[in-house]
Amino acid sequence: MSITASAVSQQVKQLEAYLDTQLFLRLTRKVVLTESGIVFQQVAENTLASYQSGYDAFQQQFSKPTIRLSVIPFVAFELIIPHLHEFRALHPDIDLRVETSMALIDFEKEPVDAAVRFGDENLQGMEMLLLSNCQSSLVASHSLLASQPIKSVKDFEGHTLIHTRSSEDDWQKVAKSMGAQRITGKNVLVMDSFLGAMKAAEEGLGIAIGLFPLCNKWVKLGRLATVSEPIEIPYKNFFVFRKNDKKQEQLERCYLWIKKQYEALEKHNVY
Repeated sequence: MSITASAVSQQVKQLEAYLDTQLFLRLTRKVVLTESGIVFQQVAENTLASYQSGYDAFQQQFSKPTIRLSVIPFVAFELIIPHLHEFRALHPDIDLRVETSMALIDFEKEPVDAAVRFGDENLQGMEMLLLSNCQSSLVASHSLLASQPIKSVKDFEGHTLIHTRSSEDDWQKVAKSMGAQRITGKNVLVMDSFLGAMKAAEEGLGIAIGLFPLCNKWVKLGRLATVSEPIEIPYKNFFVFRKNDKKQEQLERCYLWIKKQYEALEKHNVY
């Protein structure tokens, strides 16, 4: 919000004075909403949602369509942003705005038109257009593998295993694919995003789980080396947006352009 905590506190007090009711219970270590605070929160959310809906309709009528696209940082910085000038040249009538996020998007509450996501779920009320199938392989830097080769599962004990916040189960699946109950490293390094995990692996900080075709170019350029044979996984990359969206024609054009970026990645196949 670009304002200090004390300023927020002062504005909340002013709001409570205006409403003549207490919105928060101020406890020793936290604040919680009162009953009236919960009700007013719903009023505020409904008001903001109504404003956003009206503003979107206004934009649709009086300006060129804006497509707000949510993607994970890796896809944004490696796949879309480097080629964004090409999209604008091909589709000057669409204002494509790229937003990065690791969180699942709630299309009911967030002002996002589309998202590129990795998964296997069929989301109710959503169009899910396929961008690519996926494979998985362990990756690391060439220098790390040269100094500490991996020839068996036991060799992982001398390495740091790089996790993202959601990859714990993925490491168990890797172990199973290699005929082991589990893979144990000397350390664990947890990163907050897939991009962070790949950068850490590139810097020789450990071994990470790479997703392909996303990592094809990094391997092709020598930024990463594959440690294991690729594993077929059930997850896919999808372009997701609301069914019957007023911007469907523009969204479909965005999808076709992004799919071409994935197809270009697949041409760098490293297997």
